[in-house]
Amino acid sequence: MESLDIILIIISGAGLIHGILISLFLLTNRTKKTLSKSLMAIMLLLMALRVGKSVLFNFAEDLDFFIIFIGLSFLLLIGPLLYFYIKSLTIPNYQLKKTNYHYFWPFVFMLILSFLATEDWFIEHGKFWAFILLAFVYGHLAFYIFKSWQIVKKILKKENHTRTKSQNTVLIWSRYVIAGVFIIWFSYILNIFEDRVPYILGPLIYSITIYILTCIAFKLGVINYDGMVFKNDSNDSSLFKSIDNVIRKDKLYLDSNLDLNKIGKISSLSVHQVSHIINEETGYNFNSYINKFRIEEAKKIISNDKEKRFTIASIAYDAGFNSMSSFNSAFKKIESKTPSQYRDS
Repeated sequence: MESLDIILIIISGAGLIHGILISLFLLTNRTKKTLSKSLMAIMLLLMALRVGKSVLFNFAEDLDFFIIFIGLSFLLLIGPLLYFYIKSLTIPNYQLKKTNYHYFWPFVFMLILSFLATEDWFIEHGKFWAFILLAFVYGHLAFYIFKSWQIVKKILKKENHTRTKSQNTVLIWSRYVIAGVFIIWFSYILNIFEDRVPYILGPLIYSITIYILTCIAFKLGVINYDGMVFKNDSNDSSLFKSIDNVIRKDKLYLDSNLDLNKIGKISSLSVHQVSHIINEETGYNFNSYINKFRIEEAKKIISNDKEKRFTIASIAYDAGFNSMSSFNSAFKKIESKTPSQYRDS
């Protein structure tokens, strides 16, 4: 075996093992049991097994025809699982029903065919039936990739300002997952229609895609999300309006010691509820949300102080900041310039 083949096996094998480990992590993680977690875990496991078949087919000699057929069968599960996964991420309280089982009949049919079909039969009847079979399997997956995208597209058509941070995160993640499955699907399609494309490209693309998706998932913190983020909770919006109104009207942001606990006592909510509502409705954490008011206050003072009677430090303290460093940092983050630069501009 050439050194290049060894490298390809290592890369493909690493992606396969990575997919299985992530699958097991999702299945055994007890933080929050959700349907979306289970669906993603099963989908990753099936894709890993499918890729494992591809690696064996590329490097092993005289691979059993039954294993080849089983590998194709798994693709008929991945499409519906992707579709249900996207639904579980975007529909509150989504559950699989008995009426959904018909989505898996193509897999059952292919599984039965795996036990009946023989390599001799396919050799005897030529490439026509092999092409029909591949067209059906990959067309089936393409159909569900399209249906999954339609779910996300429908939600994206709604006005952006009505969506919370968690909802936007789920939509971003959904697009990455759909794109990832599409890229893997396309790599296998290329091999079917272009002889110059090596079959091992599929497992390689899978490995790279799984690594990237894993990094994105942890970066977005989307692992424990499900369709409940799309639950129509008008109560949160009304509570936020109440909190926001009190902060603006009473200028609570001028208090340098203002914290979540004080807002919670005023609004009769827990610290966690206040933090969650502000984060969901604005996309900012509590400090960033309050600092926006303080910076606006500081800008007003600077604009009215034409004769520059006030020092930058006094302006900072009057606006509600308790240190110059936090004032400068917040001001530059929002205005892209320091308070002194803003004053001189």
